This record gives sequence, C-alpha cells and structure tokens, in this order.
Amino acid sequence: MNFDTTHILIRERGFAEILDLALRLFAAHWRPLLLAGVAGIAPWALLNLALLDGFLTDTELWQDPGQYVMWMAALMFLEAPLATAPMTLYLGQATFTQSFSAKRIASEYWRSLPQMVWYQVVWRGVLMLLFITAAIPHIWWPYLSELVLLERNPFFGQRNQSLTTRRRSRNLHRGVAGELLGRWVASLLVGALLFTAIAGGSRVVLWQLTGYWTTELVTFRVLLPLAGWLVLGYFAVVRFLAYLDLRIRREGWEVELSLRSEAARLAKVA
Repeated sequence: MNFDTTHILIRERGFAEILDLALRLFAAHWRPLLLAGVAGIAPWALLNLALLDGFLTDTELWQDPGQYVMWMAALMFLEAPLATAPMTLYLGQATFTQSFSAKRIASEYWRSLPQMVWYQVVWRGVLMLLFITAAIPHIWWPYLSELVLLERNPFFGQRNQSLTTRRRSRNLHRGVAGELLGRWVASLLVGALLFTAIAGGSRVVLWQLTGYWTTELVTFRVLLPLAGWLVLGYFAVVRFLAYLDLRIRREGWEVELSLRSEAARLAKVA
C-alpha cells in the first residue's frame, strides 16, 4: 500500500464518525462498490434462494417463516466474509492508490480464498455446530478478513517469516476486547435499524410508485435478502474503516504519514 496517496484522512475516529464516514465513502464510490458487491454477493444469494426454496409453498402462505428467516440469517452470516471480500479489496486499492484493477482484485481474492475459507467459514461453522456462538470471531477478532485480504500474511510460519495470520490477528486485537465488544453491540443495533428501514421502506416505496403491494413470497425471497445484503455491504465498509482506525491507534499510522509528508517536503526543498 502507498501511504502517501490516501483518499481518506488518516486519523483517529470514534465509532459514530466511522459510521458516518462509511456512508460518505459509499456515496463517493457507489458504482465500483456496487459492482464489487454484486460480483461477490450474487452467487451466494442465488445459492441461498435455491437452498431455501422448499420453505416457501405458494405466493401467500409459507410453512414456517421463523425457520426460513433463521436459516437465511445463518447462511448469510457464514457467507458474508466471502461475499463482501471484493468490496474490501476494492477499498484497499481505492484508499491507497490512484486507480484500481478488477483483474488484481480477482487475483488477490483467489489467492486469499484458502485462508478466508478456513478462518471465516470452517472455524465459525465449527463453533456453530458445537453450539458455541459463531459471533465470537466478530466480537474478539473482527478484522480477520482485512488481515487476510489486505496484509496477506502466510498461513504457516517459516524460518525467515514467522508472522502468520493467526499471530498477526492476536497482536492487533490484543488489549481492546472491551472496545470491540461495545462496537459489536452498536453495530447490531444500527444494523437492525437499517435492515428494518430498508426492508419496510422498499415495500412502501414500491407500492407508492407502482401501486403493487408485494406478496409474502416476494418479501421473503427478494426484499428481506436484498435488505440483509445491503446492510452487510455497508458494514463491510464500516469494518474496513474501523480496521484502519485500530491500526492508526495501535501502530501510529498518523505519525508515520506526517513524517513521510515532511520528509517529502524537505526533499523537494533540498
């Protein structure tokens, strides 16, 4: 990453400011973020539609809406890190470079896929099967995806390179458990409000514009998953900014950038 050409001012921020900045970043980069989101999310959304099709019986009635929503949420929860990975890779390029490459995003995605599957799917899936909350990685190690996708540390340590993804995650997240827990609770509350607003608002807007009131089948098959993926995409941006914020506070990125800028200025004068 080139730290001298950041598109975002590198400084410490509170979580409320991060939420606001994520909306501004989404508005400024909505086209590439939308394309990256669709590329990552569409295959999983179609898979979920096929897997959960048996829960819906006709256009007005369903067998068990609670069970349908539970399975949909569980699938999206497991798939979200892989589905939003292209967005994170785009943000990494757009933040620290003047351009981005779709080909490079695809290459980095496939290169990071084994670790992403292990840490974000297999590990959390095992926790769910063992009846241990699968939210633990999101609470105590929320930036695993960013570490895997952007820093690309090795899976296993070598003689000349002992910093693995697991060790890097342990070092980055150490000593901030209380703050991470607070941010996770705040994210749940904000996410629930956003999901309710998008799911309910889209149904009302569609009725106002077209006079068509969506059936339960359309609501469960289309509007609810769409609202869920939009919220998860937004929080992929929030998580990326929060990851930058943690690194700024833990590793002094703000000071490093100031020193580099001053060194560049002195070099031009000399």
